[in-house]
Amino acid sequence: MKAPLILISSGRFMDTLSMSRRQSELYAACLSAAGGAGVLYSGTSAAALAERFDGLLLAGGGDIHPTRYGQTCACNRLSIDSVRDEEEQALFDAFFARNKPILGICRGMQAINVFLGGTLHQHTDGHANCCHSVHCTDWLAEQIGANAMVNSYHHQIVDRIADDLTAVAHAPDESVEALVHPSAALLGVQWHPERMVPSICEDVAEGNHLPLFSWLCAHC
Repeated sequence: MKAPLILISSGRFMDTLSMSRRQSELYAACLSAAGGAGVLYSGTSAAALAERFDGLLLAGGGDIHPTRYGQTCACNRLSIDSVRDEEEQALFDAFFARNKPILGICRGMQAINVFLGGTLHQHTDGHANCCHSVHCTDWLAEQIGANAMVNSYHHQIVDRIADDLTAVAHAPDESVEALVHPSAALLGVQWHPERMVPSICEDVAEGNHLPLFSWLCAHC
């Protein structure tokens, strides 16, 4: 059986001679451990990629431009790349329309919420460069536990949840930490599970979040 091919979204960085694409190698390592094969997005037609690839991983990165959810910039800490926003919107639409599985991580979860009509708080304190507990429900609780400790590397959180999504994890301050779709293979988590897999990377000494990557591969 062939390993499912998973497209991993990428950040854009201006080097001396040209724009380059980068992303943590931990995503590919976790997909490999889950039986898949990750490939870094480097441009071209979203529709063509959605035909070729079996699933999509919307990875971590900077902030989504507030105009995407009907707001103006109200925070001087935003790190925005409007081209990436546009690319990931096209990728999401193409994979979602073809009923192909999508996993969103950190920025990726926020993107899923925004792309389906939800909004974000542009800044919140207490979630950057720390660890905290989350309370999980439904399938997610079966995979990582009803009460799990997770890492946290973000400063924006979900405000209004998109109508088609349901929250299945919350932080102690009640902020949304995971979202699912009731009928599509669509999952978003606010933490970084690629940094919570034994033998690959362990920000937190307890727990194994490889099942989230296994979920993505299994739905391909």
